[in-house]
Amino acid sequence: MRAVAALRNLPHGFWHGVDRCLDHGRGAWPYCVVAFHRIGDYGDELGYPATGFAALCRYWRDHYEIISLDQLLARLAHGDVAGAPTLSVTFDDGYRDNHDVAASILDGFDMSATFFITAGAIGTERRFDWDAGLAQRPALMNWDEVRALRAAGFGIGSHTLNHARVSEVHGRELERELVGSRQLIETELHQRVEDFAYPYGLASDCGTEAREAARAAGYRTCLSCHGGLIEPGVSAYELQRVCVSPRFHARPRDWARGYSRMLWQRGGRASLRAAA
Repeated sequence: MRAVAALRNLPHGFWHGVDRCLDHGRGAWPYCVVAFHRIGDYGDELGYPATGFAALCRYWRDHYEIISLDQLLARLAHGDVAGAPTLSVTFDDGYRDNHDVAASILDGFDMSATFFITAGAIGTERRFDWDAGLAQRPALMNWDEVRALRAAGFGIGSHTLNHARVSEVHGRELERELVGSRQLIETELHQRVEDFAYPYGLASDCGTEAREAARAAGYRTCLSCHGGLIEPGVSAYELQRVCVSPRFHARPRDWARGYSRMLWQRGGRASLRAAA
């Protein structure tokens, strides 16, 4: 137990060094996309404190190449590999604190992000079921706030019309959730919407039917939310994301340790032997 505690208290710079060792000699890094929901002290897994978010952004800015989703997709399309740790930031659902809090923090670090919104809930008083037990019920953005994010240079994507679990809807209902969401966002923003993130985003939600429906609805990409890094050459309809948690990623060192673990699981043992 003392050894575990000692490892947890190592500075995050140590874990960044481990990152470099794990991929030494490989010549290519995987891409990483992170997912947030709310930015604020809500006391649950979906709320990430603003001070912690700023600390993570500072760490990422200093240790990663931060690229937009557009840049990521362009690199994947051309088969480009990352020569350094590379990261893209996304948000799901459409909470107001994304506009009020997250955007200014991101802008302060000159970082891009894409916000996937539940189109049918924007500008309404709707509250999601998982927010019902919170002492502070988080509000959703209105369309003026979504437009402000887009005008500031952030990406806007679809998260279905009603936060539907796409593995449980089919046929016309699935088409309505996907096409209806895209069309509503395009009507409000007067710009094309091409990117889609699955609500819930478990592996079971991201099957062949869902991917083909997203393709048919006019999206160029699908993003899950069940963890994992993105290898060069992967299909744009099978992109994984890492959900950033206040429990597992409370500090930059926690993130760095988790990222190192993902690299290790990816095959870092062989790379470490090669570097030794």
